[in-house]
Amino acid sequence: MLFVWIALWLASLLLLTSNRKSVVVRWLALVSLCGGFGALASTMEGWIVSMYNSGGIDAAQERLLRLLQNGCSWMSYYGLPYSFLCFAAAYHTALLPKDSERFSLHSLIVKALRWLPYGALLLPLCMLFLPAADVYAVHFDILAVWAIPYIAIGLILLLTKRVLHPADRRAHAILTAAILPAIMIALTMNYIMPLFGLYGMWRYNIWPITFAFIVFIVALFKFGFLGVQLLIERRQLDFSLRAITSGTAMLNHAIKNDIGKIKLFSDKIDRAAETDQEGMQELREDIKVIASAALHIEAMIRSVHDRTQELRLQPQRISLSELVREQLAALAPRAAGHVSILAEYDERAEAEVDSAQTGEAISNILNNAIEAMPGGGELAVKVISGRRGCTITIRDNGSGIDKKHLRKVTEPFFTTKSGKAMNFGLGLAYCSQLMNRQRGELRIQSEAGKGTTVTLHFPIPRRAKGA
Repeated sequence: MLFVWIALWLASLLLLTSNRKSVVVRWLALVSLCGGFGALASTMEGWIVSMYNSGGIDAAQERLLRLLQNGCSWMSYYGLPYSFLCFAAAYHTALLPKDSERFSLHSLIVKALRWLPYGALLLPLCMLFLPAADVYAVHFDILAVWAIPYIAIGLILLLTKRVLHPADRRAHAILTAAILPAIMIALTMNYIMPLFGLYGMWRYNIWPITFAFIVFIVALFKFGFLGVQLLIERRQLDFSLRAITSGTAMLNHAIKNDIGKIKLFSDKIDRAAETDQEGMQELREDIKVIASAALHIEAMIRSVHDRTQELRLQPQRISLSELVREQLAALAPRAAGHVSILAEYDERAEAEVDSAQTGEAISNILNNAIEAMPGGGELAVKVISGRRGCTITIRDNGSGIDKKHLRKVTEPFFTTKSGKAMNFGLGLAYCSQLMNRQRGELRIQSEAGKGTTVTLHFPIPRRAKGA
């Protein structure tokens, strides 16, 4: 059980370290922590017996360690049903608006689930005041009265969660695959079997927990898990973006100094030309060209400087359908004649985002789609609204992206457009960063030769003040 203890606490640590702001993740981390306490209690049994038999501890020290072991058992047996029920309730209601269906039965259930952690805590606390059991630290007959219903209700909430958007379906499937087998086996071995006098069946928990841990680690590396992604990838992206900012700042400073010199000497030459009218008209025209170029570069420096600063968001509640219409209208002349555009709008789709920067992100993705179809094709854009947020899906049937490149397309400076000298591979990196800053998600699915689908998922807007 040593492996189970380490695996469960490691999973709990990864969850808390990577996404501790999420209520759902915090409850799931507590589930893993409580399960780890059970494995620790089992591991301590071997330690205590070994140390006592070897004379490493006396009777008083053994009693102290047994008390600590009982505490670990209580944390596992009492904490696991409670934390799993609270996790399932938080997960079931995650991303639902607090004011949705205000007067419906469903809204009353949602509100009750949000208060459930406070009421459900009463029974586990009462168990701590029961007299000690004769042989085991837990009264299994009393425990089963509430622990089995807690876990059963949690499983129902987990399995009945409505997942409407494509961006959520894979995450829900991964979560269910990781949690469901482990919880069901734990329910059977830890809470049901002891009612029939079978107390050592918890040893078989190692197999579903090992499976769950493998699913968790694989998902963490490959897809992310409940919004959790390995910090190393996130830090690499942050480092690259900081490098962009630092490098462009230095470049801007150097160019700005030289532009100042060009403007200074252009003015000096212009003044000198006024004293010699013969043959100076052509020189004045050249000076105007130099001055115009200097002004243009100066304007570009300001633009680049603004673009390479940290994104300053000005969120407002906007219609995503209207935003997509504007970007498609601007793109229409470029697509005319060789790319057909199919658009489907849901006028209810709204999000609380920075309108200008989100529009630019959508424009960048649409332009990428057009560039992927130089010989013509079909561009399909769909805006979907739902209870858990809104989604913009942009699909083309162009050249697609090789599988080996797919995970890198949101990294700064990575580009597959090798034939374009002025392409720096920054567009999708900024799109991804923008969506993360706005609590959203950018996902890319592609297959070489068949096309690419980009999904922008936006969370539901926060409840308006005074609503």
